[in-house]
Amino acid sequence: MDHHCRGSRARGVEAVSADRLVTSAGELHARPISNEALVEVLQISRPAVVLGSTQSFDLVDTDRAAALGFEVVRRRSGGGVVILQPDDHVWIDVTVPRGHPLWHDDVERATWWLGEAWCEALAATFGGGDSVEGDTGWAVHRDRLVARGGDRSVCFAALGPGEVTREGRKVVGIAQRRTKDAARFQCTVFRSIDVALYSSLLRDVVASGLGEAAGVGEKLSAIAGAVVLRLSEALG
Repeated sequence: MDHHCRGSRARGVEAVSADRLVTSAGELHARPISNEALVEVLQISRPAVVLGSTQSFDLVDTDRAAALGFEVVRRRSGGGVVILQPDDHVWIDVTVPRGHPLWHDDVERATWWLGEAWCEALAATFGGGDSVEGDTGWAVHRDRLVARGGDRSVCFAALGPGEVTREGRKVVGIAQRRTKDAARFQCTVFRSIDVALYSSLLRDVVASGLGEAAGVGEKLSAIAGAVVLRLSEALG
């Protein structure tokens, strides 16, 4: 079941501040998880092919990646491969400590509030247009992972809990990593989905579902500001 987002709601709560970090994807993924509520905006200093925690480096044409200046790293959160280039995406990490009002023991339900915050920011940035009963076309996926065949190997070819779609096309990807004290949610949205780049750097045929994902175009920067505000307010 998907929950449709109906735009922004009134705000009036104290927000946590957002930190900004700039370094390589490998170093960003190697950071320990804080035990405090955090919103972190992350910027990579060089292109990267980022594998999920259980994926093999054999998935990547490492020689070609090196020739094109891409580092190849494995993150500690699950899910499929993501290819990042500076300025083609927004990457935001959100940390929720155990005991926080937004903490949930169920790893699937734990992402729902996060997807809702993204959904509200996206709907507010794009506008609802002539939507029926306030339905903006944006929705939060509140069900199990949806993936066909090889779609699991590429993050944006599958659709997981808490992730956000517009008219059924995935726009926001979320990966999760937990310790006994906190959960880190790694969120990414792209300017556009470059299927050809995946085809050039991965050894296998790229999952067909990737072509059904969508970017946000030139609204990328505006979305970054809007979603940081929503997330910071939600964490309080």
